[in-house]
Amino acid sequence: MNYDWAFARRIRCSREDQRQCLHLISEILLLTKKARSLGLLSLIETIESCPNRFLQKGLQLIVDGEKPHSVREILEISIMAGGFRGRELLERCIILEGLMGIQAGLNPKSIRELLLSFLAEEVAQAYETEFEHGNDGDLDGFLKNLEQSQSPSPVPSSLSLLFSKLSDEEIRQCLKEISTLDLAKALKNMNAKTQMRIFNTLPKPGALFLRETLEQIGRVPPSAVAEAQERIEAVMGDIRRRTPLPKTAVGHTGPTPA
Repeated sequence: MNYDWAFARRIRCSREDQRQCLHLISEILLLTKKARSLGLLSLIETIESCPNRFLQKGLQLIVDGEKPHSVREILEISIMAGGFRGRELLERCIILEGLMGIQAGLNPKSIRELLLSFLAEEVAQAYETEFEHGNDGDLDGFLKNLEQSQSPSPVPSSLSLLFSKLSDEEIRQCLKEISTLDLAKALKNMNAKTQMRIFNTLPKPGALFLRETLEQIGRVPPSAVAEAQERIEAVMGDIRRRTPLPKTAVGHTGPTPA
């Protein structure tokens, strides 16, 4: 798209119309995080339930493996052929640039700034108040429910035991090298106390991302949980070999006293 002054006149719409696009931006950012954590093919299930035909079309092109320049060309032609103006044009441009960012693997923060740049400054500022503060509240509610849950894990987890022997600093060190997707899967087999400790150790952006990943993966087969746990234990073992943890964390390995 040629975002020049002529285009700016065509895309102009009321502040209320722009505010109606905030939810669309929020949906695209959720898709961005899902694609980054689970891969582009994870977007297939979104295609089946997507009510927006233009977004559905773009997602289908991406999961079908079309090259980025082809996806852009097809979607731009569709926009130009429709002769859209105002909010209809704004929505399609937000979808177009959001999808291109997803396919390129851009950071969600970068995509967020790009999409909000289509809106007036005061409308863009409203996004943080209406959507991002709400995410913090959702996280607080999630952690409160988790704290109140006293149900044990369905299967005794050796990983829960490993985490229980680590200090907060050692957990932070491990989490830096563990895949978020693997961690989300493994949490399915950890007790509430261990899950709370992991969430409380993560910085808030990381905790939000982990919670969103948990919601996105839904139910996980026991075999996938076990595989994720094995990979995490391997990472923890590698860290232990590179940087020996205190004896309280890994057990006493010295000679037995006489």
